Amino acid sequence: MSKKIIYIKLKTGCEPIKRFEESYGYFKDNDNDFNRRFYGLTDAADYGIVEGEEYYICALVYLGNLREKCEYTAAYLGIARFVSENTRLYHIIQAKLEKGTSLDNLSKLNDLDINGDFSINYVFVENSDYVAQQIECIINSPVDFQRKERKYDSLGDKEKLHELAQRNEYCDRQYNLREPQPDRGEFQRDYERILHSKAFRRMVDKAQVFSASKGDYYRTRMTHSQAVAQIARGIASELNLNMNLTEAIALGHDIGHTPFGHQGERTLDDILNNKIQIINNYDELYDLGGFKHNYQSVRVATILEDEYYEINGMDLSFQTLEGMLKHTKTSPKYDLTQFINYDEAEDKLHMEQSFCSTLEGQAVALADEIAQRGHDLDDALTSGVISFEDFQNYMSVKKFGNLKEIIDEVSNDMKRYIKINHRKMVDEKEMLINRTVSAILSFFIKDAIEESQKQMAEYSVEKFNDNGHAVNKEIIRLSDDAKTLCAYLETAINNFVINSTEVALFDSNAETIVKGLFKAYYNNPKLLHKGTLRRMYIEMRKYTTNVVDFERGNHIAVKEELSRITKTIVRNSKVKHKTDSPYIILPDDDFDEYLIKRKILVRCICDFISGMTDTYATNEYNRIVK
Repeated sequence: MSKKIIYIKLKTGCEPIKRFEESYGYFKDNDNDFNRRFYGLTDAADYGIVEGEEYYICALVYLGNLREKCEYTAAYLGIARFVSENTRLYHIIQAKLEKGTSLDNLSKLNDLDINGDFSINYVFVENSDYVAQQIECIINSPVDFQRKERKYDSLGDKEKLHELAQRNEYCDRQYNLREPQPDRGEFQRDYERILHSKAFRRMVDKAQVFSASKGDYYRTRMTHSQAVAQIARGIASELNLNMNLTEAIALGHDIGHTPFGHQGERTLDDILNNKIQIINNYDELYDLGGFKHNYQSVRVATILEDEYYEINGMDLSFQTLEGMLKHTKTSPKYDLTQFINYDEAEDKLHMEQSFCSTLEGQAVALADEIAQRGHDLDDALTSGVISFEDFQNYMSVKKFGNLKEIIDEVSNDMKRYIKINHRKMVDEKEMLINRTVSAILSFFIKDAIEESQKQMAEYSVEKFNDNGHAVNKEIIRLSDDAKTLCAYLETAINNFVINSTEVALFDSNAETIVKGLFKAYYNNPKLLHKGTLRRMYIEMRKYTTNVVDFERGNHIAVKEELSRITKTIVRNSKVKHKTDSPYIILPDDDFDEYLIKRKILVRCICDFISGMTDTYATNEYNRIVK
């Protein structure tokens, strides 16, 4: 049950204000030290204030004559307790609000009337759960969970694992939230946390190249991740790497992906870089951090998933997080601080090198590349975007003879078998595609294992151990010849698939939907899901006490706050701005505050859109934009 609220009216300049100011000053200087409480009311019992109960206190400072319409200029917020022995109400003031939407919100939530509600008294007690919750949010700043020091024991797998593999005892986490369990490895725990996450489940309806709505044959992010896990597991098994860590990275590597494949990702990045102009005063915001799905995967895992009441995120190991981040290219243009809230993230994720510092992470990155070549080709051939004959001809370039031989051998073997054995097939084309793709995948996997074994044999185990069980070289890789073939195959698929009318139409629709949703949410944030509005409220409280609960606050105050966050804000009236948005003139301190709030809004919109499935995004667009 929430605390009741004691409202006190204070006219500007009155003597009691000094006591509240002194109490607030003491709290600021002594953090959460409540050993010294300040007293105020000596007639508290007259207002029904009960001994022993704790109350919220809201002391409102007003300007003007009570017979006239007054204006609130400040509010002191804190907690209070009545002690009847000396008939005093002891209190400590934890927040001071001056002019701002937070003050307006509190004064309007109960439609306070300085004359009617207080009558001839200067105190009254109110019981309002939703007001109390908002006072509680303002007076109590968020406290970060303190990392627990834990030691993870060996699982006795020393003989099974290569000396360069990751072991259970190497596990390193941001929080070390849960105690280790016998016979349950820490990387197995990562795997299970990802498997049960909401973000993982949503991948079932996120497009790879073609939307799942085209039919059951085509890959989604979910089936792609499963394929990557299978290929990575095959490589890791042959190289004696940590299988649980490999599978955890593979299943989690795309949990930050947008709907509609890479086009959704590109559209959000273009908005955040102002190539698509939606965000007001973009130049004043400087760098918004950009958007890329591998970085977003880390944000989902460390910030957005709510699995535990103590912390945000899933508390995955840094080994898993680094593998998820580096399964594709990283770049300094993306601000890592926007995606993980940890001061040592740069070091823990080994951002000094673009490739993963674990062999398991490198195995997943390579498996991701191999899987994409295979199933993008499969989807392209199945959809008819490219015919099998055209694909054979495209691979006829002399230096790519190895792949051409594989393709021709599969085709000839199949024809020969059917002719000799009179095999009747439901769909010969589908069988030919299946066997060709399988043969190409096998070629790359075999090459990767052989080349990686050579590289591992040459790498110093002593160097690995001295470097904190991390490698500083790309070891899990294809041979130079196979790498060239893989790149050529990617080019071939892109030429036929990515340039196709069908994919161009899909990408065009994707950009329209993502851009339309972002613009609608930015111009009217109240259209956002209540969970996103709640996250905005919580994030903004980390920077300022001038916050309004977007879901339960006073509707006038909420509208004013969102208007300040989204519309043009200028430091003074002399500034010119090329926009139709009305000017909102703010002093420097407020200007800087609202730039931070706007950045939070923009990032939360990106989180909401990127978490959508294709179907949900399409339905949302049809509901609020079309």
